[in-house]
Amino acid sequence: MYYSVRMRATLNGKHVSGQERIVKKEDLQKVILELHTRPRGEWDFQTIKVERLKTPPEVIEKSLPLKDYKFSCVPLAVNFAATLLENTHQIPRSLVKRLFAKLSAGFKDGENLPGAVFVDIESGEVLDDRGIRTILFDWKDREAARSLLLKKGFTDRTLDALALATKNAHCGVEAEICISDDPDYTTGYIASPRLGYIRISPLKEKGNPHGGRVYFVRRENLERVINCLRQRAVLIEKVNL
Repeated sequence: MYYSVRMRATLNGKHVSGQERIVKKEDLQKVILELHTRPRGEWDFQTIKVERLKTPPEVIEKSLPLKDYKFSCVPLAVNFAATLLENTHQIPRSLVKRLFAKLSAGFKDGENLPGAVFVDIESGEVLDDRGIRTILFDWKDREAARSLLLKKGFTDRTLDALALATKNAHCGVEAEICISDDPDYTTGYIASPRLGYIRISPLKEKGNPHGGRVYFVRRENLERVINCLRQRAVLIEKVNL
């Protein structure tokens, strides 16, 4: 029997920390405590939601392959990401750069969205800007995946983001761009089933409190993809390095 555990913490109404876990009943107490103590900074409101899954999670054999690139400045990093997406998915470079700029400035009226913006991969039109979150994902053996990534010089951020991007690809997100909303964290990523998960630094200037995600999908698949992201639980078996 599996349970979904989701934590969100906010300060003055703004998101400061969150995490998704899928665990067995015997691990619930330990994981709830871990998530309660996870926020590193100050918060004034926290929710922890526990939900028993009606069916066992699907198992994905391995994550997206992981690559890491570093650049001397934001324009070079953004140009690299835009070039990869244009060459691999025919998403116009100008559109990708414009989307990165909007994420870096607060996508909607200067504010960060709670989740992803959906953009039509063919037309570039925004299909949904409510800020929909990907939920119900985790590693089958989280400690093994974490240990491997830490040995390779990555962090818990990568552990969670790689799992999220892998579920997105599994659900039909054809490409994704992401910038963290942490002012002190300038690494972001692009991801797709064809590109893998590509960490890129720096994708924004240090001190910038804005960030977010864009999911590229086909218009006709939008509702199916959203339903999968919100309702289908998955566990990922192995890190693909």
